[in-house]
Amino acid sequence: MDTTDIVTATDVTETAVTETPVTEAAGTEAAGTGAEAIREKICQIIGDELDTPAAGLTPDQHFRSLPNVDSMRVLQIVLNTEKAFDIEIEDEVTFRVQTIGEFQGVVEDLCRQKNSA
Repeated sequence: MDTTDIVTATDVTETAVTETPVTEAAGTEAAGTGAEAIREKICQIIGDELDTPAAGLTPDQHFRSLPNVDSMRVLQIVLNTEKAFDIEIEDEVTFRVQTIGEFQGVVEDLCRQKNSA
């Protein structure tokens, strides 16, 4: 990957959060760039890493409240997300994000920035 292709985030933007569970993404290798496809892929990544059903994950859930979560697994979720969407999430943003919805918002913003570049 060429470093000019990497998009970074330096702040977390406010994201509308609903309590509707996000369904598991279809088994595709290439991550979609639409908001729903991004949400589904992120829930799939989180579910796979934490051995929990993606369909049960909601945007308002705090990472700390998820089953089987620890700091190494959160970092693995971030790395897998960066790889899936070909983006780079700044460390300071990673440590500020508390809910799945906030994380989804960051990834959506980075994907929009990448696609408009």
